Amino acid sequence: MAHEMAAKIAASLKAGGVALAPTDTVYGLIAKPDFQTAKDQIFILKDRPQQLNLQVLLPADSNPTAIGAGISTAESLLDQVDLRARITFILPLDADSKPAWLSDRVEVGVRIPDDDRIQAILALTGPLFATSANLHGRPPGIACSAILADLKGVPAAVWDVGQLGGTASTVVNFNAEPPKVLRWGVVDDLTKFGLGHA
Repeated sequence: MAHEMAAKIAASLKAGGVALAPTDTVYGLIAKPDFQTAKDQIFILKDRPQQLNLQVLLPADSNPTAIGAGISTAESLLDQVDLRARITFILPLDADSKPAWLSDRVEVGVRIPDDDRIQAILALTGPLFATSANLHGRPPGIACSAILADLKGVPAAVWDVGQLGGTASTVVNFNAEPPKVLRWGVVDDLTKFGLGHA
């Protein structure tokens, strides 16, 4: 069943749609980054200000360098497979190796999820734009019915796995010197990595 749903969601994304799907932490809105119309639709669905960037989800077997991201200051944390899925890494972008869909950006927020469902989708699609599934400024929704009632429109595909009570990811800016935690979330202690404690 999970494999079939992953394939259905991936097909919708490859056709240029936006999907509502579970991630490690909360439900997310996801889209293939090479479809500008899908990216635009995410902003419409969330009523999200256009100047706010979308994060990028990566398959488990990929490296942020594949999308032109610099990882030198984040490498020790990226190596922690059990921890990295709960962190959004803000990484600098190399102008010569970043893809066209990141051409207007100097940095990118990256997550490498651990959840089998979102990874099954990523295995079929490659990198995806993503953001939490909620109206801008409101807490992430924990149930698809409530999320769909709140959004400004309907995603092309929905993967409903029941209620998700997760906490949002912790956001760390590695494009700063020194690196800085921008938001404490599901990970609240990074003292081991010199980033402090909530």
